[in-house]
Amino acid sequence: MAEFDITDTVDITDVVCPVTFVKAKVALEELDDGDILSIRLNDGEPVQNVPRSIKEEGHKVLKLTQNDDGTYQLIVRKVGD
Repeated sequence: MAEFDITDTVDITDVVCPVTFVKAKVALEELDDGDILSIRLNDGEPVQNVPRSIKEEGHKVLKLTQNDDGTYQLIVRKVGD
């Protein structure tokens, strides 16, 4: 995790799709261009859909790693409009 200067973190393991992407999108909207968001998400639909949806919004997915507890950490850089 030290390889990125994380600006903010959001944990979306307590919600289900499509709310997972909505929470991630809201967290990104609160950041400045170039800021980096760490998103903790569950396996299954969230890990399949959230990274894809974030890319479709024009942001850059920097890294996706699986944690020891079965969740994932998604690192995203906000890209301006």
